[in-house]
Amino acid sequence: MLPMTFSEKVLAQASGHSEVHAGDIVTVTPDWLLSHDNTAAIARIFHQTLGTHVRFPERLIIALDHASPPPTPRHAQNHASVRDFVAQQGIQHFFDVGEGISHQLLSEARLLLPGQILLGADSHTLHQGWQAVFAAGVGRTEMAALWATGQTWLRVPESVKVEVVGALPSGVTAKDAALELVHALGSDGARYATVEFHGPGLETLSPSQRMTIANMMAETGAKNVYFPPDEATRAFYASPEQADQRMAQLHPDAEASYRAVYRLDLSRVGFYVACPHQVAHGCALSTAQGKPIHEAFIGTCTNGRLEDLAAAAQVLQGQRVHPGVRLIVVPASRRVLEEALARGYIQTLVQAGAIIGAPGCGPCMGNHFGVPAPGEVVVSTANRNFRGRMGEPHAEIYLASPRVVAASAIAGHLAAPEEIRHAAPARAVVQITASSGRHPRQRTPLPFPTHRGRVWVYGDHIDTDRIFPGKYTYTLQTPAEIAAHVLEDLDPDFPTKVQPGDVLVVGENFGHGSSREQAVTALKYAGIAAVVAKSFARIFYRNAVNQGLPVLESPEAVEAARTGDTITLVWSEGLLKIRDQQFTFRAPQGLAGQILRAGGLVPFLRQSQEI
Repeated sequence: MLPMTFSEKVLAQASGHSEVHAGDIVTVTPDWLLSHDNTAAIARIFHQTLGTHVRFPERLIIALDHASPPPTPRHAQNHASVRDFVAQQGIQHFFDVGEGISHQLLSEARLLLPGQILLGADSHTLHQGWQAVFAAGVGRTEMAALWATGQTWLRVPESVKVEVVGALPSGVTAKDAALELVHALGSDGARYATVEFHGPGLETLSPSQRMTIANMMAETGAKNVYFPPDEATRAFYASPEQADQRMAQLHPDAEASYRAVYRLDLSRVGFYVACPHQVAHGCALSTAQGKPIHEAFIGTCTNGRLEDLAAAAQVLQGQRVHPGVRLIVVPASRRVLEEALARGYIQTLVQAGAIIGAPGCGPCMGNHFGVPAPGEVVVSTANRNFRGRMGEPHAEIYLASPRVVAASAIAGHLAAPEEIRHAAPARAVVQITASSGRHPRQRTPLPFPTHRGRVWVYGDHIDTDRIFPGKYTYTLQTPAEIAAHVLEDLDPDFPTKVQPGDVLVVGENFGHGSSREQAVTALKYAGIAAVVAKSFARIFYRNAVNQGLPVLESPEAVEAARTGDTITLVWSEGLLKIRDQQFTFRAPQGLAGQILRAGGLVPFLRQSQEI
């Protein structure tokens, strides 16, 4: 038997195999399924196309957290629809408005055990990897199918190993370390991979700090995250003995194979920020220090926990927020809020001039409560700073730790909470082994007719917020409404000029960021016949296949294409023709190819009589 990583061991056990390895396709029955405000949209897909009764309602976890409390009547109606669904299906694990963010609530509820599988309709579902859960995000259509069948297919991911040594300097936080790690790996450095953390430095990190780092790995393209369970993990569980029975089976084998290996020295981490408009655009705080700000935000699933509010309160004790700055603080859960009240943190924050919001996601994705104005600059503890992420495409968002955000709120510009009194080397993350590259895939023709279309060309790292702005997520429902806003924050002319049959040609890591399935819906119903890219983000790729939108990889064709060209897709030969050149493409293979050929996941399930 070959050595296995964490994900290989978990997926082997879940699929009934003695061993599986990266690239294998397995069928699993997840232990838990997560959704939030998007439950109403998932329920519409489910009832209209798949069935009436959820197969395993006891496995569903639903939280109303993204637009909480609802800022508009349409958001309120969305919540009402979710409550109706919960009552109809007998969902036991339901968290209503004000209870907090789903990822935080899952940890507090102690529902999950090491080695279990959680699939969630949210890209930050991998948050739960801090407790050795195989947790990954999926799209709405796939979640509806999971409700109906209880099963899905997963490709066994490759793994990226991060050896953690040392301890964080005084005042420096896990958020600083996470931002520096994202910068080192890049926005696609762990695409479709598990990020495994190892090493003696992990013993110095609290559960809250591990959550922050695990959550931020979504910004490297990771499928899931693994922190080895230890005494800190064990102590977190309501029934440590039950966790003990599973933990021993989960540790990766010493000789397991990794796509790349990095070394993170916590002792070398300093204050760090992510600059607009990508999380991987990181730098030392000193580089951006002095940048004037208008809004400071502390909260989200990344940094809205008790430790984060305590750190901010420590910096703000006896201080006042700058008169030109709005400081917004949103606890991650009701339990966090209650504890912060009991310990006096909330009083300190309010006395300093902070505005306290109801537990939930707050302004993170631009629904409400803190949307910036055009031209304003925000410093935030959130996990994303994409253009338009907080609801305004002409605002700038910097990401930082709660301590840096609090200090900046006082100063009126990006500022350090204190001077680091040690000479920290510039690099805390070092790559030890290089990526082995992606496994080559056999080219199999797709049974579609030859297609000719006009080309639209855009660049690298286009995130889902620019494909479909998050501020519309819970207010626009029909495909036509969604398509009317396609790519509007990237190219305002696109929604009015795109024509049926056009082909989108894009660069690296297309569709990274949120699991928002409307990004695919917007392209498909605007008339886009196919998307050709150098590479795709994992969840976007999966969502496209599930909606029947062809996604093709051809780096050479991308380099050759220009906006306005005519492109010919010769599906039967696996060829792309642009002007007098032709190129091969890689299309979805295996089960993903079968789903695409069927026209999407719903027709595939109907044809295979699995519903």
